[in-house]
Amino acid sequence: MATNDFAIRGIPRRHSFELLEGYIMCSVLASLDDLGVLDILEEKGLRVEDVGGNLQLARDTVFYLVDRGVLAPDGDVYRLTGYGRELLRDRGYIFWIAGGFGEPFWRFGELVSGKSKYGKDISRDGRIVAVSSADLGLEDLKPYVHSLLSEIEFTRVADFGCGNARNLIGICGLKDADGLGVDISADAIAEARREVAKDGLTERITVVEADASNAAAIPGLESVDLVVGFFFMHEVLEQGLDYFISYLRGLAERLPAGAHVLAAEVLPPQRDRACPETFTPEFTLIHALMGQGLLSEEGWSDAFRQGGFEIRKTVRPNIPGGLLLLAQKTD
Repeated sequence: MATNDFAIRGIPRRHSFELLEGYIMCSVLASLDDLGVLDILEEKGLRVEDVGGNLQLARDTVFYLVDRGVLAPDGDVYRLTGYGRELLRDRGYIFWIAGGFGEPFWRFGELVSGKSKYGKDISRDGRIVAVSSADLGLEDLKPYVHSLLSEIEFTRVADFGCGNARNLIGICGLKDADGLGVDISADAIAEARREVAKDGLTERITVVEADASNAAAIPGLESVDLVVGFFFMHEVLEQGLDYFISYLRGLAERLPAGAHVLAAEVLPPQRDRACPETFTPEFTLIHALMGQGLLSEEGWSDAFRQGGFEIRKTVRPNIPGGLLLLAQKTD
């Protein structure tokens, strides 16, 4: 990344400009991700015409990414720099926040003042949230998930809030298992079906549009011996802790004996720490604007126990505030 201009000229840093750069960069990358441009960039490099039909703005966008050290010219093709590859590695976070929650945060004043109500007047982009959630910290989580799942046996996996089904496809491949993807977003389901078909797995993986926060609405749980929910369980918790525990009990009633649940969540910030935390304060505020709370590791574990599950293992993966919880249905 280019050296800060203020540092070159001996001028004290102005953090407001860093915030401005971050806002613009996140907005641009999230939009390009939604257009599929970042896939082209990763696969073969980028030409100006790949960005869009407005060639002047497309050219200026490429120049902006060069100015910010994300891209470097290679003839008439632009390729990722090391800094650019680092950013795209975490594109799930960028797409999720800047794309999925762009409007709620732009109109945050209306929500905090009570002028508007979340879910009625202002809402997140459900399609983007559903799709990007599947990529949120995926590479960071993968080794921990694979390690935990290597310790258990399963033949049929259900992914609650499956998004684009990439997680589900990967987990099924670990032990040649069948799969069931569930998501409330019709757009996410369409993308998931494309991903499943692309991998030639339509005979083994079924994807259905349903509300996974209602256990009774999910088909075929009686044959599922592993449920995974990546950053999903707090969506159920939104309806209250008592509801969440009741939901887990309903889930346990339908699952076969010995079935497992693997949940990935983000813990709230530990405000007594001397050093500022990465991501967890932002994650917590995002869910606060939706009226959703987060639980501590002890809180999640206790809720699962009350819901009819034994905690097999909890792991802190290498993502900010992350928690992986593996639970098993009690007899």
